[in-house]
Amino acid sequence: MPSTEHTDVALMLVQLIAITIPSTVVLVKQLRRSDNLKWRFRKLSFGLVGSCIASLIAAAIALLSYFVVKLQLPNTITAGLLLVIVGLLPLGAFIAVLYREHRKEFGP
Repeated sequence: MPSTEHTDVALMLVQLIAITIPSTVVLVKQLRRSDNLKWRFRKLSFGLVGSCIASLIAAAIALLSYFVVKLQLPNTITAGLLLVIVGLLPLGAFIAVLYREHRKEFGP
């Protein structure tokens, strides 16, 4: 059985992921409204948001792996955690669509 400290840290990371997602969505909303940004900064902003989403997905996968291996969770909880990760993928797809839209409107 893993130490409770490791489990506590893993749970804190899950909470951190949970509070980071809404902030990312708000930043995307602000980016959509920013008509005065030059294309170079808009492109950089999309890259930063995309890297944030990729990092969140990678962190969620790492935490899911930890929980599955170390804690031997029931299949229902593992499935729930997997659905959380899958739920981040549409956000990434939305960013890609939004980037294409902005590129057509503001890009070179």
